[in-house]
Amino acid sequence: MMKGLRLSVSVVLLIVLACASRAQAGSWEHSFFSGTQYPLRVVFLKGERPGPTIMVQGGIQGDETAGYVTAQLLTQARVLTGNLIVLPRANVPSINLRKRQINVDMNRRFDQHYNRFYEDRVARVIRFLLAQSEAFIHLHEGSGFYSPTYVDNLRNPMRYGQSIIVDTLVYDKIDLAHTVNSVIEELNGRIASHDYQFRLFNTRTFDKGTEYPEMRKSLTCYALAELGIPAMAVEVSKSITQIDWKVRQQLSATIMLLQRFGVSVQPPEFTNEDVRAYARRGVQVSVNGRLLPQTGVISLAPGTTLSVKPVSAGPREFSPELALFASDRPGVNLINARRMALEPFSELELRSDGKQVAKARIKWTGRLPSSPGEDKPVFVCWLNGNPMFVREGETLQAVMGDQFILEGVWGSSLKEVVNLKGFVAIPWANNGQDLGWEIILDPDNFMSKYFIKADRPGMTRLRVVRETPGARRAEFYVEIAPRTVHALRLADSRGQFLLVPWTSGGSYRLPQGKYVLESAWSNGGGDKLVTTAGTTPLGEGDAFTVDYGSPLELTVRQATTFGDIGTMTFTAGGLAER
Repeated sequence: MMKGLRLSVSVVLLIVLACASRAQAGSWEHSFFSGTQYPLRVVFLKGERPGPTIMVQGGIQGDETAGYVTAQLLTQARVLTGNLIVLPRANVPSINLRKRQINVDMNRRFDQHYNRFYEDRVARVIRFLLAQSEAFIHLHEGSGFYSPTYVDNLRNPMRYGQSIIVDTLVYDKIDLAHTVNSVIEELNGRIASHDYQFRLFNTRTFDKGTEYPEMRKSLTCYALAELGIPAMAVEVSKSITQIDWKVRQQLSATIMLLQRFGVSVQPPEFTNEDVRAYARRGVQVSVNGRLLPQTGVISLAPGTTLSVKPVSAGPREFSPELALFASDRPGVNLINARRMALEPFSELELRSDGKQVAKARIKWTGRLPSSPGEDKPVFVCWLNGNPMFVREGETLQAVMGDQFILEGVWGSSLKEVVNLKGFVAIPWANNGQDLGWEIILDPDNFMSKYFIKADRPGMTRLRVVRETPGARRAEFYVEIAPRTVHALRLADSRGQFLLVPWTSGGSYRLPQGKYVLESAWSNGGGDKLVTTAGTTPLGEGDAFTVDYGSPLELTVRQATTFGDIGTMTFTAGGLAER
């Protein structure tokens, strides 16, 4: 539904001016999937002089720390020539747990367009951004030390550390070998220890007999084969313990590669201690208004709703990702998910970029409120952060892309098992337990054999079933409506509002000038939509320009999936008209 009037004319004018200033600078920052368990922060840096646009990404695998620290530092660089698109932490859930993957290896999801896990939603945005780039540099941290011949267990062809990886030496007219070898020669000239020097690693991805066929699913292969742009991965070694040294070498290699592609960058200044200690500095969260202690005890009442807020997020130049986990639901970040404590847990753990910085025991005080005394159980769940109490046999109405969390059964003293039929929370251990997990209500993500016939056409209907041992089986329903965009609400440079009827595939004429995207009007919350003006993402309050002779495409997508809803073309004319 449409949001209420939030901005006065004077505030709108200030926003327009601020956005215009930002547009002149040309740089922007945007968080895709904000408020989900898998936020993706993107930084676009426009150089002082024109040049190509290069994309650099780190953190696609969460146990490769150097890659996302290096990429994060690159967001603080001064770009002299050309432009940078930087994704510091592509896979936040895996970083939070310091694991290579959560559901699937995200760097093996680019051989086709998958649509099952959060990794596949993130991959959609990565493809969208990569299509705007003229080269790609992927930052990794591999095990051991690459050697083309077997030396020992740490130095052999199956190790990836201290290498720059290419899928082939030459692709079409792209001479990857020449570019990488020139960088390696320059880079190794600064590395005294021969054991720590870099090597060119050619995986021969396109050869029929390659030893690395899995690389055909990787992002560098996609960039090279599908987009026709140079792509390589810079791998430092996990076997080198000095994280500061690895970050400096990886940053140096990245800057050298950028120079070969025509992008000149002045790196930020930082100390070795900055890199080693950033994750533990100045990180604090509050739980229900009280600071979480580094150690000790925090008191909670059974049935309480947890309100978790970052108080201090650490050094800005490193911007670590914070996560608070309850001991019974590891991997569910309570900073981005609601929780009603219907069942007790023993600890809360705070992590910063995957490092534990606080761990407090829970002291439970009081008793959980009893059930309402009715024959029918009452299910507790969250829909877009709002608590919902659904009785057995009732139907919860939702819209595609909504965020849904099953919490439990109100007043129950049992260890509840509640199963959304057709959804698998843990692919490698499908035990039917779906409590606590963030579920994005996208029918394409569910097994269609579990769909129930809905009363209204176009709706998707699913069952939620109580399968708790020793308890009576009970169920309720979730009905998912397609998301429909009705209108965009814009503000012009004078602060006057304009409601533009939405017609996917249609066009609309506006007077030439700058406009602020105020909100979107749909059959669901406006925060579940994301709009792009051409290739630039727009948040609410961001501006775009409509010029004569330059039609502008505005595309609306699902904010939680990045699935395409539709596109309208805006052209400049004398008066607004369809």
